[in-house]
Amino acid sequence: MMRKKPIYIILVLLILCSATYFFTSQFGYSFNEKSVLLKSFPFQNGHVVYQKEFGNNKIVIWDTGDKKYAKVVKVAWGMLYQVRNISEMLPREPNDFISRTWSASLNSTGRYETIFAVEAKNPDIEKVIISNDHIDHKISDQLKEIKQKSSVYIELKVQDGFAVSYNELPMNDVGNFVFRGLDHKGQIITVGR
Repeated sequence: MMRKKPIYIILVLLILCSATYFFTSQFGYSFNEKSVLLKSFPFQNGHVVYQKEFGNNKIVIWDTGDKKYAKVVKVAWGMLYQVRNISEMLPREPNDFISRTWSASLNSTGRYETIFAVEAKNPDIEKVIISNDHIDHKISDQLKEIKQKSSVYIELKVQDGFAVSYNELPMNDVGNFVFRGLDHKGQIITVGR
């Protein structure tokens, strides 16, 4: 009778290990951050060049050597990591002073979890302003006017060449974002969608 207990314990451990493996592989979870970054798109080796935490979420800038990606890493129960969102950082044109990206996904509260990521390629850019001011033919360079005409107005300080933000936005505010890079005097160096 005593010999059956170790068999049950081993059987339960095997079932738990199998269930854990199935759960982590099917839902994209991993027990460490580096592993989950490697197992997510673009499925290339790389390294983290910048990261910033926003509660249980962290935006990581993943550099593969030829491209950079903003990845949102969610931590569950303090030990399981999952990449929730991935967006490639691109310049608007070949000689642009910034590479940028934004991405939004609907959450359970009906709001969009929206990420913004910027790489400042010009060392004079110290701040990035992201807005959704409605522009027709002319992009304003007056910050007061931009703020008045925008329902989204986010100022980000550039640190180590990067600026990131994680926001929950209503559906009507998502899209048509304008990115402006400013120098230490508040002068706009670059602007574009």
